[in-house]
Amino acid sequence: METLQSMALIADSTIRLAIPLLFAALAGLYSERSGVFDIGLEGKMLAGAFAAGAAAAIAGSAWAGLAAAIVVSTAFALLHGFASITHRGNQIVSGVAINILAAGLTALLGATWIHQ
Repeated sequence: METLQSMALIADSTIRLAIPLLFAALAGLYSERSGVFDIGLEGKMLAGAFAAGAAAAIAGSAWAGLAAAIVVSTAFALLHGFASITHRGNQIVSGVAINILAAGLTALLGATWIHQ
C-alpha cells in the first residue's frame, strides 16, 4: 500500500512540476514557427519567477506576483526581439545573453534583497 501511495505522490509531483516546462516548450514552438530561435526561454522563466516571488512577497498578493512575472518576461522578450529582429543580431547570441543576464541579475538582486 505504501508503494502505491509513493507512486501516486511521484506522479502528482511530476505533473505539477512539468507544467511550467510544457508552457515554455509551447512558447518555443510558437517562436520557432515565427522564425525566431528563442534560446532565452530559460532566462525569461528565471526572471519572471524571481519577479513573481519578489512582488508577491512585497505586495502580499499572488496576483501582483503574476502581473510582475508577465511584465518582466515580456520585457525580456522585447529585449530579445529588439536585438534579434530590429538590429538583425544573431538570435543564438542574443538568447544566450538573455540567459546570462537573467541568471546574473536574479543572483545579484536576490543577494542584495536578503542582505538588507
